Amino acid sequence: MSRQFRFDLDRPEERGFAGRGALSVVGVAIQGLVRFVYSVLIGRLLTPALLAATNSAISLALFTSLLWPTGTAAAATKFVARARGAGDEQAVHGIARHLSLVSLGAAVPLALGAAAFSWWSLAPGDALQAALVGALVIAWAMYSFVRGLHFAVHQVGRATRWDAIAATTAVVLLLAVILAGATALLLLPLTVGYALYAIAGIPRRHPGARRRLPADLRREMLGFTGWSTLGTLASTGLLQLSMVIAGSVGTPDAAGAYAAALTLATPASMVARSLSLVLFPTMAQATGRADAASVRRQTDLVSRGLVAVMGAIFGAIAVAAEPIVLLFFGARYADARGPLVILLAATFLVTISVATVNALSAGTRRGVRIPALLSAVGMVLGLAATWLLVPGLGVLGVALGYLVGAVVIGLGPISWVWVTERMRWGGTALRAALGVAWAAALVVALGVLDPGWWWALAAAAAFLVVWGLLMLPEVRMVDSLRRPRGSAGADSP
Repeated sequence: MSRQFRFDLDRPEERGFAGRGALSVVGVAIQGLVRFVYSVLIGRLLTPALLAATNSAISLALFTSLLWPTGTAAAATKFVARARGAGDEQAVHGIARHLSLVSLGAAVPLALGAAAFSWWSLAPGDALQAALVGALVIAWAMYSFVRGLHFAVHQVGRATRWDAIAATTAVVLLLAVILAGATALLLLPLTVGYALYAIAGIPRRHPGARRRLPADLRREMLGFTGWSTLGTLASTGLLQLSMVIAGSVGTPDAAGAYAAALTLATPASMVARSLSLVLFPTMAQATGRADAASVRRQTDLVSRGLVAVMGAIFGAIAVAAEPIVLLFFGARYADARGPLVILLAATFLVTISVATVNALSAGTRRGVRIPALLSAVGMVLGLAATWLLVPGLGVLGVALGYLVGAVVIGLGPISWVWVTERMRWGGTALRAALGVAWAAALVVALGVLDPGWWWALAAAAAFLVVWGLLMLPEVRMVDSLRRPRGSAGADSP
C-alpha cells in the first residue's frame, strides 16, 4: 500500500508493550518538560503576575480544546487501533481521514470562542493575547489528534522524535522571547511547537481513504467522542479550570503561587499519561479480537503498578514540598507549599485510575459512559466545593475544590471495575491507605515543627522506605509487565 500519511499507517514499529511504554514515557516527559520550563523560566526570570497570566491563558486554551477535539483524538486512537486488531486496513485509513476533518472542524470555532473569552475576561482588550490563545487551541487540538494516530498504529518512536523536535523549538523560542523582553508573545513558542508537530502529521490525499464510512460506525464514533469529551472535560478540564479560577479570584502573587504548585504537581502524572497512550490502543486491539481476558489482565497489572510507582513519586514530592518549591521557584513562591500538597493528593487519585478508565473506554459503547458520568459528577462537586471554600481560603480553596472532585473522578472508575470484575485489590488498597496515612503524618509534622528543608528531605527518604516495604508485592509484580504473555503477544503487558 502507498503512504496515506507522512507516516506509514501500515508499518507499525516492531516493539513490545514495554518498549512502546518506555518510548512513550520519554515523549510525554519531553512535552511535559516544555510546560515545566515555561513556568520555571517565567517564574524565575519574570514575575509571579506574568506566570499566573501565562498559565491561565494556557489553561484556557487547553480547557477549550477538551470541548471536542481531544475526544476526537481519543476516538482516533480507539477506532484505528480496533480496526487494526480486526485486520480491516481499509477502515484504518477511512477512520483516520474522517476524524482528522472532524477534529479540525471542531477546533476552529472553539478557537474563536476562546479568543473572545480571553479578550473579554482573561486579558480584557488584549487582541494579541486573544489571537495567541485561539492559535494555541488549534495547534493543541491537531497535535493531540496526530499524536493519538501515531499511538493507534504503534508509531511510538516517530511520535517521540517529533516530540523532541517540537519541544526543542518551543524552548529555544521561549528563551528568545524572554531575552528580547517581548512578554506579550509568551504563548507563541508553545503554539509553534505544537503546530510544528501537527503539520508534520497532516494526512496526505489518498483515494482509498475517501470511501464513506458505514453509518453505524460513524454514529458509534460520534457517541464515543461525545462521552469521551464529557469525561475528559470533567477530569482534566477541572484541573485546567482551577488555574483559570485561581487567576481570577487570587491576588497576582497568590495566583502565581498556585501556578507554581500546579506546575510541580502535574509532571509526575506524565508517567501514567504516557502509559495510557500505549495501553489504550492495546486494549482496543484486544477488544477488536474479542480477547476480554487480556484486557482484564492488563487492567489488574497496570492498576497495581500505578499505585506502587505513583504513590512513591507523589508521596515523596508532598513530603519534600518546601525544598522543591524553593529549588525551582525560589522564596517568592513559598506559599505554593500548601496548594502543592493538596494538588498532589488529588492528582494521585486521578492518575491511578488510568488503567480502569482505559479498560472501560476501550470496551463496549456503554463502558465509555461510566467514567464520563463519574467525572461529570466529580466536576460538579469540585466546582461546588470551590465556590464554597474560595471566599474563606482563597487559592487554597481552589486546590481543595479540585481534591473533592478528584475523589470521585479517580476512585469512581476504580471502584466500578473492582466490583464488576471482582478484582483482588483489597490488599493493595489497604497497604496504600497505610502509606498515604504515613505521608500525611510526615507532612503535618513538618508543617507544625518547621525544622528546615534538610529535615524535609530526610522525611521524604523515610517515606520512601516505608512505602517500598508496603508495596513489595506490587514492586515484584511490575517486573512482569516486561514479559509478554497470552494471546495478545507483544501487545499485552
